Parts: sequence; structure tokens; C-alpha cells
Amino acid sequence: MEAWVASIPGSDQHHQPYFFLSYARTPRISANGPDPNLWVTKFYWALCQEIMQISRLPDGVSPGFMDQELRVGAAWNERLAKELASCRVFVPLYSPRYFASESCGKEWAAFDLRRKHLMGRGSDLSEVVLPAFWVPVRPTELPKMAHPIQFHDPALGTKYQEHGVYGLIKLNRFRDHYKLVVDALARRIVDLAENVRLPPGTPCDFTSLPSAFVPDQTRRFRIVVLAPTRDTLPPHRDQRQYGTAATDWNPYYPQYDRPIASLAADIVQSLGFEPELWSYAERGEDLLGPDGPASPGIVLLDPWVVLMPEYQAALSILRRSSHPWVGLVVPWHEDDEQLTAATDQIRPGLRALVPTWIEQGRLLSREAAKGALGIGQFAPALREVILTVAKSYLREASHTPGAANHAVQAQGLDHMAAIKESGGT
Repeated sequence: MEAWVASIPGSDQHHQPYFFLSYARTPRISANGPDPNLWVTKFYWALCQEIMQISRLPDGVSPGFMDQELRVGAAWNERLAKELASCRVFVPLYSPRYFASESCGKEWAAFDLRRKHLMGRGSDLSEVVLPAFWVPVRPTELPKMAHPIQFHDPALGTKYQEHGVYGLIKLNRFRDHYKLVVDALARRIVDLAENVRLPPGTPCDFTSLPSAFVPDQTRRFRIVVLAPTRDTLPPHRDQRQYGTAATDWNPYYPQYDRPIASLAADIVQSLGFEPELWSYAERGEDLLGPDGPASPGIVLLDPWVVLMPEYQAALSILRRSSHPWVGLVVPWHEDDEQLTAATDQIRPGLRALVPTWIEQGRLLSREAAKGALGIGQFAPALREVILTVAKSYLREASHTPGAANHAVQAQGLDHMAAIKESGGT
């Protein structure tokens, strides 16, 4: 079956496969035993048939792709890469065996890398991953990256949650429940494929990617917060922006209801890195030390610390830091009356930090040192700095083991930057 390049009647859009079914093969008990994967094949064709009934796909076009043959070699790997780069929806078939499969983890990684690259165009593409339970999997058994990706539809029914597709497809007494599940999943696939319209990407060598299910230490991104806690603030400072830990600091309270480190973590994750949140006391010197960090990172700096004697040593380290893959971020809430009143005392301390960081594009904004950066300007500026330091790290890491994966990620980040500079969405 070749790639699908048929036109949908009444449209000038070329057809892309609606879905890619990613599943873990169950091994045969014996060489002469029945193929245990026939149940998956039956489910795949049921989805295809239902999609054909409810969509406008033309004759001779298959709605999806499933690796039905166990093949090896460059040609077959290229075929899989092509399908992962063109399908509109990725359907992982959850089971304990699935998350133990290296090949399934590579398929997920390839599609997710494409999804994250395209998020640079301003679209929320998280829902183009549509999981289905082949066998029920407890939440504690899911890898971290799968936690936010869920699909709950009342039409799936409680039997599906209890038994999964495999438990329903085998037994006649669950026949109606199975049909409901196929119908609900097919309708969701069609809805995502036709409304989200995920653009095709460039096929990558997915065999060189690490499994998405295995934590990759080379993809760490440290977010270090240099801010007081509620207990260490001067008595006159308003405590509402602070918590019991430095990472609780929320400079845009009450307009924004989350710690600023959480916003940074969301951006980091969207760029394909694994965020780590630390206070400066825990990991600050590791990030800024003379030997250089082993991963990219940013320092979220509370301007108020410029006035606090116990932070002068940390500020001195910041002034001397010159690592190109560490960024300095200075949120300044324009409605913070205490901060505004102390601007003349704080501004000189911030200006002392600025020159080296601005030269390398690692300071969030020149305006940060002037004392005017509201939440509306902060989020996109934060993304820009994270993008800058991540690209610097990946270019340096391209000379180290795992260079192929770093190069793929760097190309994706360059693509995001080019779109932003051109004014694209």
C-alpha cells in the first residue's frame, strides 16, 4: 500500500492518512500457534470501516496505517518514518507491553517531535495523540509523558474502562460495547483529522531517536528560581506572591494563578525538553558554576532580591556567568506597587547583571531592567529566551554522543524561530 495522495471530492487538499495505529506485538506461544495479533488487525479494520462510513474519503484510499508485517531494513524503516510524518492522528494502543516496547517508544517519539515542531505555528496540537486502551493500564503504570494525554468519552462506556478493547472484542456478550467503542474512537479520529488538519512533516530517522518512554537525561532543562520564600521575606514585603518554597513564587498574582516556574516548565516541555524545577539554593551554583552546566537552563530572578543582603553572593555569581545555554529571566509585574516604589533602588542592581546577558541574547528583555514587563509581554518573551538557550545547547551538543537526535531537535527549534521572525502563525 503506497502513500495516499488522493484528493477529497470538493476540496483542493491532498489526503493524508487519518491515523497511525501504534501497538506492541504480542509474541506467539509457539511457532505453530495462532497469531495473537490478529485481534489488533481486526480492530484496525473495524476502525477503518467505520471511518469510511462517516467521512468523505474517496474510493481506494485507506483511512489509516498499521504495521501489519514484521519487516526489517532501511526500506521498511523509511516507510514507517513516512507514515509517521504524514498521518494526522497518532493512536497508541495502551497496554503494559506497549510501554515496554522500544519500537513503540520510537514511533511515539517521532510523531511527538513533529507535533512539537509544528506547535511553533501557534496551534495547540496536543490532542492529535488519541490513546486507546487495548488492555487496562493503571495511571501509576503510565510514563510521565503520557499523563496529560487522555481521552474520556461517555460513549466509550464503563465496560471499556474495565476490560479494554481486547476484553470486549473477544466475547460475544460484549459485542454491543465493542461497537460503541469503535464508533466513538472513529468519530474522534475523523473530528481531529478533519478539523485540526495536522500538516505533514519531514520524515526523520526515527530509529535513531530514543524511546519516548525512557527518560533521556540529555533532554533536561533546568529552571532555577532565585526568589525568597514567605518565611525569608523582609517584614514589610507583601507575602501574597510567595510560598513555602522559592519555586512557589508568582510575581503576577493575582492576574495569574500559577507559579511562574510552572509556566516556564510548560514552555520547556512544548519544545521537547524535560523540565526540572529547583530553587537557587538547591541547583543554582551547578547551573552557573565555572565548569558549565550539563544541560540548558534559565534563572528566574525576583528583582526584590537585589535589596536583600543574603542574595548578594548569588548575584555576584550571576554577573560573572557567561554560559551561552543559560538564560536570565526577570519578571516585573507592572501592578506591583511595592516593586514600583523601590525601582530606583532595584534598577542599578539589575543593570549590573545586564551587559553580558544581553550581548548573548540570554536576558528576557531589555525592558526587564527598566521595570515594565506585564504578564502579556512576559509569556512570549520567556518562550523566546528558552528557545535561544535551547538552540545554543543543542548546537554545542551536536558534537557529543546522541548528536543525531540533538540535530533533529535543533532543526525543529530553528524552524520555530524562522516562523516567528517571518510573522507566521
